[in-house]
Amino acid sequence: MPAAPPLVTVVTPTLNSGRFLAETLASVRDQNHPRIEHIVVDGGSTDGTLDLLRGAASVRWISEPDRGLYDAINKGLRMAGGEILAYQNADDRYVVPDAVSAAVAVFLEHPSVDVVYGDYRLIDEDGRPIGTRRVSARPFSVRRLERTSLVPPHAAFVHRRVVFDHGHWLDPELRLSGDWDWFLGMAQAGRSFRALPRVLSEFRVHPRSVTQTLGWRAILTEWRRVCRKRQVSFSRLVWNELVVASLRRRLRLPP
Repeated sequence: MPAAPPLVTVVTPTLNSGRFLAETLASVRDQNHPRIEHIVVDGGSTDGTLDLLRGAASVRWISEPDRGLYDAINKGLRMAGGEILAYQNADDRYVVPDAVSAAVAVFLEHPSVDVVYGDYRLIDEDGRPIGTRRVSARPFSVRRLERTSLVPPHAAFVHRRVVFDHGHWLDPELRLSGDWDWFLGMAQAGRSFRALPRVLSEFRVHPRSVTQTLGWRAILTEWRRVCRKRQVSFSRLVWNELVVASLRRRLRLPP
């Protein structure tokens, strides 16, 4: 008999994101991959999120205080049974119906690959596309990842062995840069990455997102901390994230 398709676990951290969470749940539920486990880790929402989760029969969830976004993701990963792991924030969503199956196909074709990541689109608060350009997944390079956050977490999938066998967990003390730190730690340890040139997710830009509400002082402090931890250049990161990235957007070049 043919082997069963791998189980994929998607973890969604949330705190008072009920307005967007239904779309995230639907985007996971409507995937055509036959084996998906969706775990939602709520930090103690008071906005109706729990009522939404109680009505989501196919979702496993917990609700309790946590130390922030990356602590919540780690909690979900510890609950995960999947061979392939991912996390999708409560205000973002997968492209339906084949984002997950497209990533799984890469893992099956290339068993030594540890991380698969794809393209994504930007959407506004109401879920409408922002412009027509997609953000393309550039071919992987450790040196490029050391200069800029190259791998979009909302369009990335990680093999279970990376977390459970090699110990690559997210840093719960970080608030914004935890995904860059996570992938950079994997890359510096020799884990294998592969870009998938197709849209896998949609990233929502809205006034209450962490990227919009965290001040520049806090962002720069986090960047400096990760750079020291991973022994990469802080000035080069700032140059690429604030100057080069802005110029490329103005010129309509890929990031």
